[in-house]
Amino acid sequence: METKNQKPPAKSHDAPAGRIRVLVGKPGLDGHDRGARVIAAALRDAGMEVVYTGLRATVPAIAAAAVQEDVDVIGLSILSGAHESICRRLREELSRRKAQVPVVVGGIIPAADYAKLKELGVAAVFGPESPLEAVVETVRRIATNTASPSTSPSIPCSDSNSDSTSRAASGIPATRFDHTAICVRDIGASIALIEELLGQKVAHRQFVPAQKVHAAFFDFGNGASLELVAPEGNEGLEKFLQKRGDALHHIALRVRDLDALLARLASRGVPLIDRVSRPGARGHKVAFLHPKAFGGTLLELVEAHEETE
Repeated sequence: METKNQKPPAKSHDAPAGRIRVLVGKPGLDGHDRGARVIAAALRDAGMEVVYTGLRATVPAIAAAAVQEDVDVIGLSILSGAHESICRRLREELSRRKAQVPVVVGGIIPAADYAKLKELGVAAVFGPESPLEAVVETVRRIATNTASPSTSPSIPCSDSNSDSTSRAASGIPATRFDHTAICVRDIGASIALIEELLGQKVAHRQFVPAQKVHAAFFDFGNGASLELVAPEGNEGLEKFLQKRGDALHHIALRVRDLDALLARLASRGVPLIDRVSRPGARGHKVAFLHPKAFGGTLLELVEAHEETE
């Protein structure tokens, strides 16, 4: 692999015919390239030819190397937060060189920015913890012009027929908001406080062995609830209380066919805490997405037991 002071290697003319060529670029000023190297190795293991530009490559240098190497796909690893401006400048550089090379991007990229990158012509976006198999397969599809937006494990490709259709096929089909949860130290005292404040009695209270928490629910007429959770052996919640004290912990959405949904999210590279559902309060099945998947907020998915039946 070359370093930032090396020139891009000369194009290999003895590469096997039809072999996919990918340029992996590390633009920006951050000095962390472990992810880029892992991706490069995975692509090579899949039989692709990889050109790696090294750390802190400039956008013009990446575009020039892509043209010189006649690559099929450009992959960018961006951790600096400058993904939007970098992708815009790369598209301008490629256009100036009259090169039409699809671009995929990976790194610390908020989900809210996926649509912006799509508008810039980015073919796919991979967040943290994306499965290597999903990255390789998507790059292969894009390189061979057979990428399918409905099956891509990342952002829909730019040739999608309908934004709304793509989002429906790849998103979380929530049926409604389920509850907001507050983590508390003393659930009895917290119940008394909320009962007095809201003027209503707690609707349901139980200990959930699978999660090692005491849970209590205040229900409202629109179907949503306020949940109080107090740990009893749950190390994660104990650490949360030590750091934050009594505070908002997570929000929850009601869904159907939870395990099938988790499998779809995992195939798209969405960071998950639970890859399969587990027993939750009120007999429901539940699973948590990693906060990275929801802009820093812990998101719980709930499948009601009556819907399962």
